[in-house]
Amino acid sequence: MARVVHYHHPQAEQFSLKYSSVSPADLLSRQEEVEGATKFIGYPFDEPVYILYEGETGIEATSDVEFNSEWLSERISDLPRAGQVTAFRLVELLEAAVDAHDNEEFRLYKEFEPQKIQQALDHVSWGTGLSQVAGELMSNLILRHSLPNANHRTAIAMLQFCIESVAPDFEMPRTHVDDHTWRDWVDPYIVDSKRLITVRRNNVRFKQLRELDVDIVERKDGIQIALAEFELDMHWRDALSTYVIRHEQHCIDFAQAVLSRTDQADFTEQPGPSKAAFVEYLETGLVERDFSEL
Repeated sequence: MARVVHYHHPQAEQFSLKYSSVSPADLLSRQEEVEGATKFIGYPFDEPVYILYEGETGIEATSDVEFNSEWLSERISDLPRAGQVTAFRLVELLEAAVDAHDNEEFRLYKEFEPQKIQQALDHVSWGTGLSQVAGELMSNLILRHSLPNANHRTAIAMLQFCIESVAPDFEMPRTHVDDHTWRDWVDPYIVDSKRLITVRRNNVRFKQLRELDVDIVERKDGIQIALAEFELDMHWRDALSTYVIRHEQHCIDFAQAVLSRTDQADFTEQPGPSKAAFVEYLETGLVERDFSEL
């Protein structure tokens, strides 16, 4: 039977895996290195494994935050115009995601970091192939993780807007099928994206778990990461760059899959937008858009 440990504490998902050991005493000494709150779990394998979990700060309900123009303008005033426009649309998308859920269950896991939105825009190969531009934009927004939640959902919406900015007749494939069909083919891309970004941030921790004969790390929502399937034996800086490349290609593949599912095959051959054209579309082309439908 596979030896499975949780990445997020099963009773408190704001706590994530920090250290592992076969010795609880070792983790007690490690606890002194952790600034935030901690929790322990001992996994009763034939040779027990103990995990120290660290609590994330800034966890709050969406009902505790008022997303209004004053709140947003204070946070994006120092950004260039491109970052401001993109941040404004991303927050609109976040609000739509909040409205689609029970506010008490939809949590904000981190601070809003709008400067990372500008960083994401600056690392896109604007003007190259459409799938490359759209995929890189999606990947960068996910990796920078600028929003307090819903980063995958909002990044996919931005991929859609990127395609629309050069192909006005484009319709996201889900408009042609029911939601169940949409989820069936999109969810695996989202799940694999979450696997990649989790390994990227934790290769050293996961290498230690593999050395303790752990087979699988399970994230919240039941997403399982089979440690044998990933290269973990590298410096953490190398892991950051290696898995950026893998994640970017994964998102480009997703963009290609999206384009291939449309009725117009020529979409796949179009060049992507310039940054200016994309930002212009965000600012003027989405004025009456109902983001709750995305």
